[in-house]
Amino acid sequence: REHLAELSHFVSTALTEIGVVHWLEGGSLLGAVREGGSLLDWEDDVDISVLLDADMTWKRLASGLAERGATQGYYVDLFENKGLVAISFDAPKPWPFRWQHNRMRGEIRADITVYRQVIHNGIAVLERRSHKGAMPATENGGYGVPPELVLPTTTIPHIGGDFASPNQPEAYLRILYGDFEDVEYTYVDPAAAATRREADVAQKDVKK
Repeated sequence: REHLAELSHFVSTALTEIGVVHWLEGGSLLGAVREGGSLLDWEDDVDISVLLDADMTWKRLASGLAERGATQGYYVDLFENKGLVAISFDAPKPWPFRWQHNRMRGEIRADITVYRQVIHNGIAVLERRSHKGAMPATENGGYGVPPELVLPTTTIPHIGGDFASPNQPEAYLRILYGDFEDVEYTYVDPAAAATRREADVAQKDVKK
């Protein structure tokens, strides 16, 4: 777990140095909010999102992360068509297994998901390409959240540091999970879901 915390701090620092707007996402944000800045017991990845625009392009983000990853000994794998950067301690496997390897549960990695501001039904939203929790679909074929829930970003204590966070983290989590105090486990692998559920329940019991 110390490696996961180390990776979290590396990614946060790298994104800050690059100058891209970013925030904790998914399980990482859930740990920061619900668990008082601790990692979820079943967590095996870092979830962080970034906002790209005309100035902060994919090329600028990718080159900045690749340069810092090479310096610090991390592997940076780029999936532009999916709007995702995966950073890990282990070298990515060659095609055709590269994408599947990065999505497997178990290896320690950071998933950096790209958002862009678009217009959906005449209203501005921050949109991503991949599905996340119960995030609503957009007319463009992506999934989005209201910008005011995210921007301007704030900070939240997490694993010994201050991490960028959505402006309204609780409201953001409710879009993803509904009642985020009782997260539904909807993983493809039922065994993985059961293991994570047991670990999360045990963690809650300890805190009571």
